[in-house]
Amino acid sequence: MHAETKPLEAADQGVDRKALRLIRQRFQQVNDARLARTRLALDSRQQLLLDVLPLLFHVNHPMLPGYVSHRTPHGVASYTPSKADLARGMQLARSFTWKRNPHAEAAIDSLFLMGSTGTVAQSDSSDLDIWVCHVPELDSQQLALLRQRCDAITAWAATLGQEVHFFLMEGKKFQLGQREGASGEDCGSSQHFLLLDEFYRTGLLLAGKPPIWWLVPPDAEQHYHEVAELLRSKRFIPRNETIDFGGIGHIPAGEFVGAGIWQLYKAIDSPYKSVIKLLLTELYARDYPQAEPLSLSYKRAIYAKAVDLDELDPYVMMYRRLERYLLQRGELDRLELVRRGFYFKVGKSLTRAPTGRTRSWQRQLLERMVAEWGWRRVQLQALDARPHWSVPRVQAEQKEVARELTNGYRFLQDFARRTQADALINSRDMTVLGRKLYAAFERRAGKVEWVNPGIAPVKAQPVLTFTQLAGGRENQFTWAVLPQHWNGQEAPSTQPLRRGKDLISVLTWCHVNGILDESTRLRVTLNPAAAADPALRPEVSEAELQQIARSLLESLPVHRGDWLADAEHPDRFLSPNRPVVVKLFINVGVDPLAEMRSRGLERLSSQTDSLGYSGLRENLVLAVDQITVTSWGEVSTRSYVGPFALIQCLRDYLAALPPERHPGLPQLQIHCHCPTRASAIAARVRQLFDEIIACYYSGQRPPSTRYVLEIQREFYVLQWLDGQPTVQRATSQKALLEQLGRLQRQYSPIVLDRYCLPDSALAAIVQQARAGAIQIFYQRRDLTAEVSVLDEMGSLYRFTTPFRDEQTLLQPLNQFIQSTLFRRRSESADFAGGTHEVVLQESDREIEYYELVTQNGRTHAEARALAPTASNFFNVQAIADYDHQGQLIFTIYCDQTEFAELELGEALYDTVARSILARRHSRERYPCYLTDIDLSRRVSEPTIQTAHYLRYKQRLEQALNEALQRVE
Repeated sequence: MHAETKPLEAADQGVDRKALRLIRQRFQQVNDARLARTRLALDSRQQLLLDVLPLLFHVNHPMLPGYVSHRTPHGVASYTPSKADLARGMQLARSFTWKRNPHAEAAIDSLFLMGSTGTVAQSDSSDLDIWVCHVPELDSQQLALLRQRCDAITAWAATLGQEVHFFLMEGKKFQLGQREGASGEDCGSSQHFLLLDEFYRTGLLLAGKPPIWWLVPPDAEQHYHEVAELLRSKRFIPRNETIDFGGIGHIPAGEFVGAGIWQLYKAIDSPYKSVIKLLLTELYARDYPQAEPLSLSYKRAIYAKAVDLDELDPYVMMYRRLERYLLQRGELDRLELVRRGFYFKVGKSLTRAPTGRTRSWQRQLLERMVAEWGWRRVQLQALDARPHWSVPRVQAEQKEVARELTNGYRFLQDFARRTQADALINSRDMTVLGRKLYAAFERRAGKVEWVNPGIAPVKAQPVLTFTQLAGGRENQFTWAVLPQHWNGQEAPSTQPLRRGKDLISVLTWCHVNGILDESTRLRVTLNPAAAADPALRPEVSEAELQQIARSLLESLPVHRGDWLADAEHPDRFLSPNRPVVVKLFINVGVDPLAEMRSRGLERLSSQTDSLGYSGLRENLVLAVDQITVTSWGEVSTRSYVGPFALIQCLRDYLAALPPERHPGLPQLQIHCHCPTRASAIAARVRQLFDEIIACYYSGQRPPSTRYVLEIQREFYVLQWLDGQPTVQRATSQKALLEQLGRLQRQYSPIVLDRYCLPDSALAAIVQQARAGAIQIFYQRRDLTAEVSVLDEMGSLYRFTTPFRDEQTLLQPLNQFIQSTLFRRRSESADFAGGTHEVVLQESDREIEYYELVTQNGRTHAEARALAPTASNFFNVQAIADYDHQGQLIFTIYCDQTEFAELELGEALYDTVARSILARRHSRERYPCYLTDIDLSRRVSEPTIQTAHYLRYKQRLEQALNEALQRVE
């Protein structure tokens, strides 16, 4: 207890009103001097704005800027307009007059100017960030009116050429972490004490109450609240003469993690500034928990009467602290990066003459510091040439910045692990920041990396030469781009700007980074080694390259910053990443009919489908290059080459857009600039994607739908299974039908691509498909019939059977299906439990019959009704079971006579056939049909469908009918 009260006793004994008044005067002296420096950087109209701001919040005159209504809160505490202030008011509104009202209660405690104003880093373009600190008694309506006043003043300031941002603050709520985003440096919940640290060392009091923090001695910071209350309670300070935002005696470890993450994100657009602030966070964290914030050092200096404005400059103080830290650690490369960042932040080119007659105080200060660093003029010239840096120079600098950011990230990870600190940032902010960091910095196969626009403005090159250069492996070549003319003979005079495994990835990198624009001339040069090998020789022409570049310029973002500026809306990052633009380039550098064109031939055919062109049914899509832009601003490329390029691209496109949870389809753009049939190829691919999109994303069909595509006489079946798109290849129509006959977990309709087997029996069948029904199609073939059963799950089971007439073909099949439906209904859990809440009862399923008729080369389906007739068939039932070795065995019943395979073994079918023949008066050997089958022991799948039964029915019938032909 004694240790806790000692600092309070010291404060009580060591502070009097006179000392407090001197301390306050010293703080005010520094404050006013920095405000004077702020005015020096403004023109006359902007100076008027700064000078008149307190008056605009103090009075509520209808002719002054910011007036909203007579109810708008106004009045600034401890502020009385001077004659100069009143004169400025009259300058803005001739009718303005002011009369003091001693009974009026001020709604505004203080006005503070925040940020770089008044510092060495202030520039002509600096914004003004202003804290409007209001009294806690304002209700929501009054706050809304005050916000409108701020917005109106912001609009007026814009007419004076000054950007102003106002932030409403209230002391008690601020201490509880409830505030507006205080500035561009604040990330909601990620910082509190660090923001307060910055406020105390950079904030300038424009009017109103000063912070009580000024008057709490630096050695008493750990007991800030007790000392502040002591000063108020003992009336060293009148209770209502100061504003209280709290102290910074202890910064939680989690704030360093949250602030570091925020600075990593800010590095996307302001890398140098973020490197400096991230390094400051590291410095604080290394000294945790004894870290002394810069604001406390600032306070110590003023208490010690050190009021040198240059050394108290917030940016200079921050640099000095970092300099000592890095020199102690011997990290000179990091120090040089910090110095460059400081130099760029100040923004005074020392190799150029001053713009005014005299050197500004910022320039004089920077000159002294640069002299301390030992920088030579050559080095300064290189830095001042930053707007004209070459791409390789920007890339080299980017690597250093990226290395520092990576080191900072690793330090934060290690610090969080050592201190068990969680980032003091709410889940929403963490989600947004994490996703922005991922989009900005995460490397991934195919992802286009950006040259950071915050390092230097990258300018488009007048000439870019694309070529193939030798890779790391034997006979391997990569695409490269050179910022010059190159004829491919002598060695290039510069290093490639970029290498990539394909042309589109390199070209996209050039475009996204602004190295390529409308004026850039593009050239393609063959590397002699690559040109000697026909397999490696690129066939892309300069005209084709220019067309590709034009399409990129028309629709893809330039620079990450441009795209993320549109992506800054938080909702974009609160939602999962998704494709928003997909561009496909077909046959880049590939002529699908090159061989014929080389012989001067043109293939004429009525088969114009680009996926099955001419009588040879050739696939003209031999390469697909894909560019994807996501909702988080990422750009990536992917290349598909070979006969399966299109189907692989389709599968990956679908995989990125799960039908059941995709929020929207991307904008799809398809281009083809190859020498032959380019328009037709692009149109065909566009048509294919449109039909697949309609199939899976219109909501009219389930994801389990099977889309059948024919490419070069082969078939591909697309289907979603377990949330993933699958592709099954069938090399013939027979293999396709087997594929379509596979058992399905749920109803899976079949959709044929418009060019796939048109006018065929399969096309006629799928046109009649109807969910829930069992549809039987038959086509007569002399003494046989081809029977296709499309069951309730969409499985297409096809078999050939002897044909006598429609009744002997359909009646046994109908009886069999009806029996299995009844059996399945009886054995189902719903039936056993007595529930009747079934969407479609198995025994109620409709059975439809169609005959397939071919006329003029086209097959169509004609409905047939099954004529009612008295059955003269006797029942042939089969029951499946297992023997002791686990082998499948059957027991067959002819009417009530039992024939067991367990007893008869291989003689089962011959024995049953003799029994059937004995029952036939004419002993004719016409086909035998099963009327029922029990698979309850055989089928273990959760969903049992008609196709299960038909498979075993055909197997048993084939065995019985073969036996009927051979037994005596």
